[in-house]
Formats: sequence, C-alpha cells, structure tokens
Amino acid sequence: MDVLIKTAFLGVFVFIFWKLGSFLLNYIKLCVKLRNVPQKKAHWLAGHAKEVKDSVTYFKYADDLMKEGNKIYCIWNGPFPLVGVCHPETFQQLNKQALNKSREIDGPYRLIEPWVGEGLLVSGSQKWERNRRLLTPAFHFDILNGYVTVMNDVADIFLNKIYESSQKNGSVDVCLYVCRATLDNMLRCSLSYDGSMQENVEHTYVKAVQKLATIIWHRMTSAPLLFDFVFNLSPSGRDHNKLVKEVHKFTGEIIAKRQKLLADQPDLTKLKRRLDFLDILLTAKDEQGRGLSPQEIQNEVDTFTFEGHDTTASAISYAIYALGQYPEIQEKVYQDVINVADDVDEITQNEMNQFKYLPQFIKEVMRFYSTVPLISRQSSKEVVLDGKTVPPNIRIDINLRAILHNPEIWKCPEVFDPCRFNTERRDSNEIYGFIPFSAGSRNCIGQVFANNEIKIVLAKLVKRYEVLPVKGHKHELLPDIVMRSFTGLPVTLKSR
Repeated sequence: MDVLIKTAFLGVFVFIFWKLGSFLLNYIKLCVKLRNVPQKKAHWLAGHAKEVKDSVTYFKYADDLMKEGNKIYCIWNGPFPLVGVCHPETFQQLNKQALNKSREIDGPYRLIEPWVGEGLLVSGSQKWERNRRLLTPAFHFDILNGYVTVMNDVADIFLNKIYESSQKNGSVDVCLYVCRATLDNMLRCSLSYDGSMQENVEHTYVKAVQKLATIIWHRMTSAPLLFDFVFNLSPSGRDHNKLVKEVHKFTGEIIAKRQKLLADQPDLTKLKRRLDFLDILLTAKDEQGRGLSPQEIQNEVDTFTFEGHDTTASAISYAIYALGQYPEIQEKVYQDVINVADDVDEITQNEMNQFKYLPQFIKEVMRFYSTVPLISRQSSKEVVLDGKTVPPNIRIDINLRAILHNPEIWKCPEVFDPCRFNTERRDSNEIYGFIPFSAGSRNCIGQVFANNEIKIVLAKLVKRYEVLPVKGHKHELLPDIVMRSFTGLPVTLKSR
C-alpha cells in the first residue's frame, strides 16, 4: 500500500514538474520571439503589471512607445504577451492577413462573451459570415430611412430633458441622459420596444452596461483574473455574473414578448410596412432554410442593444461637450445646420445628405476623443508587422486611440480641427488612419444607423440651444470598451 501511495505521489510530482517545465519553456520561447518588438523593460515573470495597471496606464504605455516612432509595441500582462498596432500602415498589413477576433485567455472578446455571446461582435469565420449575411437586410437604406421619425422624436425628448436639468441645476452632465436616449432609440427602432427609457432615470440596464465594461477592462489588465476560476470567486467576478443576468433578463423579456406576438399572429410580418431588426432576426433563413437558433437571437440582440447605444452615446456626449469647448467651431456647425434645415422641424435623410461641416465635426469628435479606443484580433499563423514576426495565437490590439493621435499621420493631433476632414484636404491615410468603425470586411454593420442618429441629435440641438462650457471643469479621459470621462461631461444650455 505504501508503495502505491509513494508511486502515486511521484506520478503527481512528475506531472506537475512536466507541466511547469513545459510552461516555462514555452514562455522563454515567446520572450525570445517577441524581443524585437518594441517594449519597455519588464519583470521576468510579472511583465509590465506594475506599470500597466488599468486602461489609463495601458494607453499611456502605448503612447510613450508610439511617440518614439514605433508602429507596434508589446505589453506583458504577467506571462501573457499582447502586441499592439499604433500606425495605419501596420493596421493595413494586419488587415490583409487571416485574422479572427482575439479569443485567447486575455482576449477582450473571450472576456465579453458571457455578456453578448457569439454575436457579430465576437463570432468568427463561417458563423460570422452566415450571420452577417442574414442580418445585412436589417440595415438596408429603406429600413434605416424608416427610423428617421423615431430618431427625431427621441431627440426632442432628450433635448427637453437636458435643458430642463440645465435650467434647474445651472449645468447638466449629458452622459447619462445621452445613454438613456440612445438606448431608447435602439430599442424603439430595432426592437419596436417603447419602454419610456428616458423617463426611467435609474434604469438598471444602462448602469449594468457601464459597470460591465469597467469590470472587463480591469480583468484584461490583471493576470490572475484572466483565469475564470479565480475571477468567479473574486468580488468583481460575482458582480459581473450578477450584472450579466440583469442584462440577459432585460433583453430576454423583449424577445419572448415578440415571439409570443408572432406565434399569436403568424402573418404579422407580412402586414408590417417596415420590419425591424428583431423581425428579421426571428424570420431570417439561410440557403438551407435554417433560421437563427434561440441562443443566436439572444446573442445578436444583446450585441446590438449594447453596441447600438453605448458607442453612439459616447460619440454624442463628447460632441456636445466639444461644442461648448470650441465656440467658433460651434458657430460653424450652427450655420451649416441653419443653411440646410432652418425651416424644418424633422431632420430627414434629405437634410443629412446636404450637411457639409457637421459631418466633418462629427469625424473630428470621433478622432480627437477616440470614442472606441481599442479593438483586438488574433491569427492562427505567424504574422509580420513592421518587419517583426508575431507568433500565432497572440492577442493583437488595434490601438485606435494611438492611430488617431499619431503625429506621423495627423498634423497637430492634439488640436481639435474639423477642417482636417474637408474633402479637399483628405489624404490616402484616411481609410486606415481614421477607423472609428473599424475597416475591412469586419467593419461595423450599424455605422450608417449610428451616423444618422448623431447627425439628427446634434442638428436639432444647435438649432435650439447654444452650448456653453462649465467654468473650472477639468476633463479626464477614461478609456473603457467605449471612451468615457472620469469627471463627467457637463455643459450649460442657452436658448437661441
């Protein structure tokens, strides 16, 4: 018996020793392969954990290396390396190679998957291609044009809310108001759900989304929390799982009600003048006559409910803030809107197509404030970036904020100047130098929807109000899954 026990212990010891040896050998090989990729001095095991603690320090690290003229960089999160791209040329090189969304242990898409599942944001290869093809009709011009009236109604409610708050309190932090308005828009347009989101000041979904985004970024920069077992036992893991249940409950109830309605009225979609996103999700069929599974429907609704309101909310919030910060630019936006839409109450596609300076202003907001600061990819094969070889299955961050502020690409990148997007001044770098909606085949399917919403809100805003800055307010960027602000984005509104 003693011999059996000793043999068992010896076997366990040999197995553990072999696993540790294999891990260390692979780790050493990675270090050797990545030593030519620009990076700061790192601890042999902890990596850059002391220097890169959160999203703010992540982007500072990347900016430091970018400003030294580097087009790529490497960060070690403990023993896990990632490579970042901070120049349009390297992004172009990356985009031409076979890539998937990063699903490695430290990949953001693996970490967000419990929340949004394998929707278009996360899924890869054949599944992504099939679902993208099935969902594309939901973003046809005729469908999007049908949303314009809803967007105008939502904008009117939003403007009344922020003006009332500004008059009552002297100023208004627009962030939460914008989040509720864009969620209201998304739910009413894509899901035909009118839950009076802008009346519900304490809506749990909006708060849950923002908390989840912060937790995921914290997890990305903390090596121990990358392991599911450790994360689920931690306080942030328990909060995360509770919040995921909240958002799934909210969207699941919307889906269930529509499914029941369609079951009770099978011809409902044939009678509708316009199908919404959820109608198309529930009725779409591929070449084999197969529709989306219940889980796929849930995943896509969670993806679009989040992406369709939170990213747009960041852009609108910073746009309103920028109007107050740059009064001369605000006047140019106002004159552009008045020249096109002075005598109309509803901003239609006709007016949106005629705006000239407003689209330039919106692009500069997205560039200057980098409303989506980061996306990630990975390759199953080695890739070569800027002459450096990156091993397979490494997370590769496309650092949109760094690309949008790279002084090699943008003249005076820290100056807010919408005229840099004047069509007469465009250059060949714009396709990969300005990528707020990504680029290539995996660009954002909802970018026209988002741009329409942004234009309508801002056009109606400047027609009604002059936006003034709040004296003494110091803005601090908070990079998250979308860009936020540590100190809020307060403004004062004055009727025109």
